[in-house]
Amino acid sequence: MLRVFFSIIVRDMKVILNSGTKVFMPVVYLLLILTFFSISLENTTLGGYRNILPQIIWLACLLVSLLNMDILYREDFEDGTLEGIVINSELLEINILAKIFSYWFFTIIPLVIVGVIMNILLTGDVNTSYVLFTSLFLGTLAISLIGSIAASLTLSIKGNNLLLSTIVLPLDIPILIFGTSAVYNSAAGISYSSELLFLLSLLILFLIVSPFASSIGLRNSLD
Repeated sequence: MLRVFFSIIVRDMKVILNSGTKVFMPVVYLLLILTFFSISLENTTLGGYRNILPQIIWLACLLVSLLNMDILYREDFEDGTLEGIVINSELLEINILAKIFSYWFFTIIPLVIVGVIMNILLTGDVNTSYVLFTSLFLGTLAISLIGSIAASLTLSIKGNNLLLSTIVLPLDIPILIFGTSAVYNSAAGISYSSELLFLLSLLILFLIVSPFASSIGLRNSLD
């Protein structure tokens, strides 16, 4: 079971590393979004900007993850690999978890790291940056698990990015609210433990639900 899990992660890592400049595009999108937000807030005081920056980073990571969620199964679907996995795999749910984890680790975690580093450099608030990292770590993995369900359901639809985002965004809003609340409370010196516990609870819930729901979606999309 673990051998299958890690073999898929290694395979996806090689595909991502061989994709050339595509591997850097999510980080470029993140930096562009943060730049546009900064320009629109040029009249904001320095203190106000420092307070709102972690929440902007949270929103930017969410938007970039939505833009890239279609790639979760798309390439394997187009080259026929996915059909072979679905037909021949006795542990399809393990394969799906490995796909989700590799997507999250190699596509989303770089965004989280860059966002946290920028927050430290621009605000100097290490404690809030720690809370930002923790909330993004929990929240983005939950978002990836939700995205897997939507990606599996819309896989056979051409140009499905808009439909996928429409399905995922309402489910991501509670994660965004509690993630940004955690960093806001940290900056304000208020307890943020309940927000992080809520994110952890959602993560555990979707860790259980997503592999099974995604396997049903993939089978339906391939029929």
